[in-house]
Amino acid sequence: MINLFLMIALLFPSQSESTLKKLQTKFESIRYLQADFSQNSNGESSLSGKFYFSKDNNYRIELRNNIIISDGSSIWNEDIKRKKVIISNIDEDPLAFSLYEYIYEYPSKCVVTEEKIDGGYILTLAGENANLNFRTVKLWLNNSYLINKIVVTDFSGSSFMLQFNNIVVDKFIDSSYFEYSKDDNKKIIDLR
Repeated sequence: MINLFLMIALLFPSQSESTLKKLQTKFESIRYLQADFSQNSNGESSLSGKFYFSKDNNYRIELRNNIIISDGSSIWNEDIKRKKVIISNIDEDPLAFSLYEYIYEYPSKCVVTEEKIDGGYILTLAGENANLNFRTVKLWLNNSYLINKIVVTDFSGSSFMLQFNNIVVDKFIDSSYFEYSKDDNKKIIDLR
């Protein structure tokens, strides 16, 4: 009886693997992405702005008082009001954001389940490993397999939500958009 279940599982892989693979394939095909975003913690709105992404984990986040730029290895966090820029290594910044981790790294360390909903899917990544900094991550995907919402719940039950709207895929974004241009009027704090 167990062999029959094993054979069925091998011949008919779970839908969550299929949907995850479609998300990964979609992500691999995207050269550029831009969207409006909003972020909240525990249901309270905290930030909104513009998000720009390019291959190799380059991104730019524009907020009212900050611009955050990453070239995939370093992060420049510019505080416009205080006229300062903090530079850090992406691997050492606990606030660093990486779509790549949510799409490729975390699923291999989690139990992945799927739910079909109107207009798309929800992939749930349940952290089996205490080394991860979350209990669950839920990825809302539209029918084009683009992520339009991420909800991260930590081990204390606190949650963080990132919502993407007005998503534009593969509209050219110049590489200079993911580079910090030094400004002598701003104090530089380099933590690298």
